Amino acid sequence: MFNFAVYRKFVNLNNGRRVLLRPLLAEDEQRLFELFHNASEEDTRFLKDEVKKPDTVARWIENLDYDRVMPLVAYCDDRLVGDVALYRGVKTVRHIGEIRIFLHSDFRGVGLGSKMIAETCEIAKKVGLQYLRAEVVLDHVKVIKAFRRLGFDLRCTLDDYFLRRDGVSHDIALMMKRLTRPEEYTF
Repeated sequence: MFNFAVYRKFVNLNNGRRVLLRPLLAEDEQRLFELFHNASEEDTRFLKDEVKKPDTVARWIENLDYDRVMPLVAYCDDRLVGDVALYRGVKTVRHIGEIRIFLHSDFRGVGLGSKMIAETCEIAKKVGLQYLRAEVVLDHVKVIKAFRRLGFDLRCTLDDYFLRRDGVSHDIALMMKRLTRPEEYTF
């Protein structure tokens, strides 16, 4: 059994900075809100939740349930700079997790996203998930390439799948990663 509540790990970024990865805690509420609130509208328009509203982040904190969602945050110099969440499937898709990630703009392109996704993949394996999926806006080519480098395959594209709050639709790349080896059957 994996105890997510006590998980802690330091990672070194490509720019030499050291970052702590740990579970989201109730005490992180204000810093998590600031991460999203201080981000540009362009950076947050593709997120599924209205993260610039304090009640959205408050609701996440109030409903922390690591058996359902495993949110991992990144701290650098006492500043919350990244958030990745592993959403565990239920019922017929309980073997599949969904990954969502957001990084402060100063921490993009320095390896933090890759390290957070890789850690989330390891955690997903430890909790018994067989697949991870990510939905990426098709225009975000760098993000798609990053997921590919980490072993995710492009399974399909979904036309006009994501509808922003302003009514503009975007195509999505559905990316999947197998975490376990397929069983071999002999007949």
